Amino acid sequence: MKIAVLTLSDRSARGERADASAPALVDWLAQRGYGVVQTEIIPDDTVTIVSTLSQWADSGRFDLILTTGGTGVAPRDVTPEATLQVLQRVIPGIGEQMRARSLQKTPHAMLSRAVAGIRGTCLIINLPGSPKGAVECLEAVWEAVPHGVAKIQGDPSDCVPLPAKQTVLPVPAVSFVAKSGTGKTTLLEQVVAELKQRGWRLGVIKHDAHRFDIDHPGKDSYRLTAAGADTMLISSPAKLAVVKQHQASPPIEELIATYFGDVDIVLTEGFKKSGLPKIEVHRAERSSTLLCRGEDHDPSLVAVASDEPLQLDVPLLGLNDPAAVASFVEQRFLGGAKR
Repeated sequence: MKIAVLTLSDRSARGERADASAPALVDWLAQRGYGVVQTEIIPDDTVTIVSTLSQWADSGRFDLILTTGGTGVAPRDVTPEATLQVLQRVIPGIGEQMRARSLQKTPHAMLSRAVAGIRGTCLIINLPGSPKGAVECLEAVWEAVPHGVAKIQGDPSDCVPLPAKQTVLPVPAVSFVAKSGTGKTTLLEQVVAELKQRGWRLGVIKHDAHRFDIDHPGKDSYRLTAAGADTMLISSPAKLAVVKQHQASPPIEELIATYFGDVDIVLTEGFKKSGLPKIEVHRAERSSTLLCRGEDHDPSLVAVASDEPLQLDVPLLGLNDPAAVASFVEQRFLGGAKR
């Protein structure tokens, strides 16, 4: 499913306030295996909203457009009116369900005017402007969204079965990505040591595009694997290791859900094509361009660790300051310093 997130905020569009809602939605979707292909911030202006939503929906590039902001009763809250000008068919149940779920937490939810509906083959849903509210409302209706998108795009079956549950990660995860030779392993090693010193339980996954072996000829475990064991586990009082044969590498989300339920966070090296939140490592002498902010604009990028000043739409961290990178991870993904 190709998803776009459009933030409606005068202050964020002017650069006076960082947009926290779109990153929260990107993170929530990434935890469920969905990548966001575009994000943008525009002001609370009816003409601009109508123009942007129409262009996005008519482009054929997106199956789902999520807007965040402008759904309340303030004078500049015009998102529902603008969206209704764009929609060809309204789906009242989505807004009703979001308000019903939110009313369980606050009576202010009855002031939400969010709408949802269809333009062409695209589903458009208004969400609140707060990060917490946006995620909670999307979560309230998500089970019906893939089914709705399939029907909008012409699924001919009389009744589409409920989609299989998406893999929900048991812990937060972030990928460190970079061009080869940049030093991402060195930085990741330092960040792991820093977070461990602060008391966090850590999982790490390394992406290897080639064949590797960690067992050794002559060892009992090697002999049993060579004899035909598809899964070989060796356990001792201090640790265990698993050697598992497969035809293709499982999705990163499946690996995290299967093996990392006992840690606080998973840090990965590589997996630049995944939907996980990403910190890109950049070294000036290695390259003048970024992976995630060049020809490809990766909405899952949450920060860049660089040894040179850069003008970016995400936080810039010091490549040679692993403590600052660890603090960013701690604040963004772990809710602050461990108590």
